[in-house]
Amino acid sequence: MSICHVGMNHKVIGKSVSIAINSNHPLIRLANTLVWEEIADRVMPDLQTTTAKQKWWIGRPLRLRIHLGIYILQQLFNKTDRQMEYDVKDNAVYQLFCGHDIVKKWHCPDHTKIEEFRSRLSPQTQNQLANHLAVVAYRLGFATPAQIDIDSTVQEANMSYPSDISLLTKVGMMAKKVWGYLTKKIPNFQLEPITISVKEIKEKARACYFNRSSNPEEKNNKLHDLWMSVFDQVSPVLKILDKVLDEIDWKQMPWNIKRTAKQLAQHAHSYLVDVVIFLNRGVMVTGKKLAFHLNEVACFNKGKTKGLQFGRAFQLGRLGGNFLIVEKCTSLRMEDSASLKPIIKNYQELFGSKQNLSVATDKKYYSKDNEKFLQQATANSLGLQKPGDQSTNLSEETLNQKIALANRRAGIEALIGHAKQGGQLGKSRMKYDKTTESAGYAAILGFNGRQLIRYLKGAALVCK
Repeated sequence: MSICHVGMNHKVIGKSVSIAINSNHPLIRLANTLVWEEIADRVMPDLQTTTAKQKWWIGRPLRLRIHLGIYILQQLFNKTDRQMEYDVKDNAVYQLFCGHDIVKKWHCPDHTKIEEFRSRLSPQTQNQLANHLAVVAYRLGFATPAQIDIDSTVQEANMSYPSDISLLTKVGMMAKKVWGYLTKKIPNFQLEPITISVKEIKEKARACYFNRSSNPEEKNNKLHDLWMSVFDQVSPVLKILDKVLDEIDWKQMPWNIKRTAKQLAQHAHSYLVDVVIFLNRGVMVTGKKLAFHLNEVACFNKGKTKGLQFGRAFQLGRLGGNFLIVEKCTSLRMEDSASLKPIIKNYQELFGSKQNLSVATDKKYYSKDNEKFLQQATANSLGLQKPGDQSTNLSEETLNQKIALANRRAGIEALIGHAKQGGQLGKSRMKYDKTTESAGYAAILGFNGRQLIRYLKGAALVCK
């Protein structure tokens, strides 16, 4: 085999390049499959109510087709706003998917506009969009809603492990940051004799971290020393913030200083009280802060190898054909037994009331009320597993049917893993409660979109 060295010493220059895109490209086929008018109808209420003075018909027009295309692509491939801006500018298929040569004055939005558009969509709207793709799959014959398998999963929040050592240290650093800025900008505060020694706080924190003693009392004393150091130094700052928080013109302050000051004023005092109660009683206070930048965070212990998880629960249903629907989050924990009825009712709203519905769940969803409800909602097969061994009271045929439904339900675990891997259902990148919840719904939208692409390519068998 010979080797050609042509072009090794030449510079590359920018020029126009023609790229041919086949009509059978998966993204082109997906773009032609989606009914964009239906998607637009779901997002329009949010866009109308979030426009300045709600006069959405005035001003520079928002190219809705472009932004919807970018939003769907972002969830399909789990990319950041900056990555989407770069890719849409460089990728010809992405441009066609987003309406190039269809939308007049087509352009690629800046990454800040991509983020702004997504933030204007409420979590409820993004929940509807995720389920809408499952409905599209049903219309195309790719999904079989005659069967549904139900399970829950935990989306971890964008936060570090909430140990008291790290949170106490963070309180001290936050107070140092805010007080340092205020003393520079407001001369009157320079007269206050307040000093916050981050070095001292971190030394006591290290003493807690690297304490190898197995004596619980000694560990408790180390943590108490850290608490005392933080309390003594931070309390004067908290008292001043309580007095002047409403008087300071925060509009002139940087956004990060404003956010940190509000977090201190709202949560620091109650958190310090909760920690000292734990030190004295040895029991954690219900509702104790787990993160200062997030309010909607719960602790989950499902007995798995990953240990404790901190975030919110999502209830998912798998349709035949391996598409997912997601139930709207009405609480952080979304208890399994209490969530079964809403999931079935949501299913009925999406696909209509079907009397031959086959339902399969695990034992956590069982209750006599749920069993009675499902018997009325379905006349086909009921896979609501009961706690304990029920095999002795069942015929061989019924037992085999129960085993088959239990095995079928186990298939949703793999789909949840794929949804977590390809989106933010595993761990969110978002820093606010609303956007964290929205990211969970968007991960299901991305999963359903990738499943649609597999069917359109012929990589998956069509359900019959």
